[in-house]
Amino acid sequence: MHGIAKSGLSARIIAAVSGFLEAIVTLLPADAGGRLRPIAPRDGNYCPALRRALQDTPSIPIRFIEGPPWIAPGQDGKVVVEIEGGALDCAGFASGLELELVEGQRVVGILTVVRLWREAMVG
Repeated sequence: MHGIAKSGLSARIIAAVSGFLEAIVTLLPADAGGRLRPIAPRDGNYCPALRRALQDTPSIPIRFIEGPPWIAPGQDGKVVVEIEGGALDCAGFASGLELELVEGQRVVGILTVVRLWREAMVG
């Protein structure tokens, strides 16, 4: 059974659900308020946040884990991001959803959801 590891006589309890998004990210050019430097999605160390535009909702921390070697300001690319922070409500992540990519409070790009993966983590 996917997501549940059996240990001896009993199955472990699912502690959290992690999520991964396949998406197209478009970085704003620097002169439009975007980043000054490119990102390296494959390095796994770019950790911005996502938020829904025009809604007073909390931001969602993410980590880029796959994509092209570099995406420069003003460019786009297909990426995979891991949604950070434990348990996750993925109900609103439909294909085609556009989210703001933010660093602190500054919008630096747009992320368009292509596909969502959910994976149970056992504890």
